[in-house]
Amino acid sequence: MKPGLNVIGPQVRRFRDRKGWTQAVLAQKLQLQGWSISIGSLGKLEAQLRRVPDCELMFLARVLGVSMGDLFPRNMPLKQLGPKFQTGKRIAVFPARGEK
Repeated sequence: MKPGLNVIGPQVRRFRDRKGWTQAVLAQKLQLQGWSISIGSLGKLEAQLRRVPDCELMFLARVLGVSMGDLFPRNMPLKQLGPKFQTGKRIAVFPARGEK
């Protein structure tokens, strides 16, 4: 199984479900706060199929009424987490200096 591209997706889904919100409702609430997110993008976030920039964490925490720390899994050892995100392959969207 391919590792997820973020670690917060399951917690976002859990907090959304606790509030009884659909993905459409959460997306709408996020849009009202200024983040133009689609239902599809939110679904990918929850399924860990896309990365989550830090500014999006702020929107999610505020709209869900939780702290940013609450979005991260509890008691996950960093030694277990690290290798999932250190593939050795370059994943940057933009080339580094000197690359074309």
